[in-house]
Amino acid sequence: RRASGVGRARLTADAAFAWRFHQEGTLFGRRRREEAAAEAAREAERRALFARLAERPENVCPFLGLADDRAAYIDGVSDEHRCFAFGDPTPLSAEQQTRVCQEPGYGNCPRYLRGVLVIPTEELEALRRRPAAVAAAPPTPPVPVAEPKRRRRSPILLIGLLVLLLGGAAGAWALLGRNEGTAVVPSTTPTPTATVTEMATPSQAPATEGPSPSEQPSSPPNPSEPATPKPEPTPEQGDTFAFYEVSVAPGGFTLFELDEDGHVTDTREAGFNGYSFARVEPREGADGGVYWETQEGALTGLSYRWPDSGQFRIRAVFVDDDGGRRSQYLTEDELTVLPSATPAPAP
Repeated sequence: RRASGVGRARLTADAAFAWRFHQEGTLFGRRRREEAAAEAAREAERRALFARLAERPENVCPFLGLADDRAAYIDGVSDEHRCFAFGDPTPLSAEQQTRVCQEPGYGNCPRYLRGVLVIPTEELEALRRRPAAVAAAPPTPPVPVAEPKRRRRSPILLIGLLVLLLGGAAGAWALLGRNEGTAVVPSTTPTPTATVTEMATPSQAPATEGPSPSEQPSSPPNPSEPATPKPEPTPEQGDTFAFYEVSVAPGGFTLFELDEDGHVTDTREAGFNGYSFARVEPREGADGGVYWETQEGALTGLSYRWPDSGQFRIRAVFVDDDGGRRSQYLTEDELTVLPSATPAPAP
């Protein structure tokens, strides 16, 4: 009897332990499912935010939002506008909203640059990416209609139509057949634009050759004259390097297109009607030359080469502790040498 009583006590204890283990496992599994559901909800919310921001025009900063809606903005000045570059919404002045936040050059804003440096996450990369253009829907097939009865054409009418066709062809040849180049018309807006035309293809000229004498700029490049109407402060010790930037003055420039191996595959001509700036990255070509490849804007992927491209300048842009922007121009010798290290402020 005593042995059987001990056995029953052990069975009861084992059953209680198994029940507690089952309950704790159920609670642990439920907690994991709740955490997974919460993470999925946050991810869906982030994706929805990126989708809304991607619908904005190219000239609107992705960090611009409203106080009660991160992804919304108002075209123009509004007291509800906030800057989310640092996470917490920050009020914006009317001048900041009109001159920076809703202009194509918002990428040079110190707040934008500081936000990218402080929070270099995949979310910011998603903000800078634009969705691929959606393919246009196929045209609706025309509704068949009953063919009208043909009428007999008068010979005089047919002869008149033939004369009109011949005259139109001759006029088109006179206007289009003698086209000798592309002219850049100055824009009435303050924002500089660029016109790119194809100059040569690999089948027309060797890949390693520069532009022909007729394509050279009319005046020799002069690196001592900065291509900017307003100089920036000089970097100081402790400033952080942000990126390289090309600056060009109004005029024409020759740009180069390189393949993955660094061979020149195309040469193009770009015309600017105002001062223009864009981020660039240095890369070495197969011919040993240094090419400054554009990273943003309509000329993305095309490169500048000194001195064949014309009178362009390259500067290293830095950001101080307060988010202020500073820069220093590279010398003529530095334009033809691939940088071996991250630039530092000059002593």
